Amino acid sequence: MLKKRYSVGLAVVGVVVISLITAFFGPKLVEKETHCYAMLSPVDTNSKDFSNVLESGCFDSFAESIQAATDGKVFLDPKLDPKDLTEEMINPEGASSIIAPDTITVIGIDYKNASFGGSSYTWTITGVGCTDSISFGVGSMPSGWDNVVSSARSYANCNHYYHWENQHNSGVVLDCVTSCATMGVMNDQTSSEQWHK
Repeated sequence: MLKKRYSVGLAVVGVVVISLITAFFGPKLVEKETHCYAMLSPVDTNSKDFSNVLESGCFDSFAESIQAATDGKVFLDPKLDPKDLTEEMINPEGASSIIAPDTITVIGIDYKNASFGGSSYTWTITGVGCTDSISFGVGSMPSGWDNVVSSARSYANCNHYYHWENQHNSGVVLDCVTSCATMGVMNDQTSSEQWHK
């Protein structure tokens, strides 16, 4: 009888240990990626105003998001790794001042993970991008993106991509210039952003 109780006790302990190991080391739930975009209005470089969001949307894939963000002008290979994205792919018309004023241009992309991975948020404008007199900025991040950004890239002459710790451009700031594969102390800290030439 004692052996039977001992065996049952060991079996229970074994099940508990296996359950704990599985819970700790077992497969983690894979978070579904979302890929969103917003089109911004310009602001005067010398003003303290922020861009208005003119339209936005979210999709299941990066390629779908870019296609929507560029009004169907850019088709990316669905297998393209976002880290391999180039200016020529994202803005095939370039950032020349002679392009049509209604051309949709990508000025920046934020990523949830380091090295341009995970969910993404693409920022677009109509026109040529950043100039000496035109810049762009958001005083707060979109829903689900406050304190989330872990890497970022900018395009279209937006050579200074500022990530601010607090809303309305306050607190610590990191200038990604045109690319931040990691954000250092600003990892998962961005609450507002600016794009300048």
